Amino acid sequence: VLGKTLSELRTFSLDLPYDMRGLAIENSDAIRQAHNSFARPEAFVSTQVAAGKNDDVFHFVAYVPFGDKVYELDGLKPGPIDLGDVPAGES
Repeated sequence: VLGKTLSELRTFSLDLPYDMRGLAIENSDAIRQAHNSFARPEAFVSTQVAAGKNDDVFHFVAYVPFGDKVYELDGLKPGPIDLGDVPAGES
């Protein structure tokens, strides 16, 4: 069961396109206040040191079929890497 604020927002935005629904949520003072009420009062301060060249870091690597090729997308590399052809009959 939705509360009054969410019920009103749902009714207001039900017939809007998805991007406009997002703007309705974004511009809702009640939702912003509720969201911000869970924020920590202190500023976020990072005491971590940046990873060095030989440190292990965690990041995502994606393998993307595009056209007849497979590419590796790695944020630590300067651009896409062509890994070769997609085997026949696979996509």
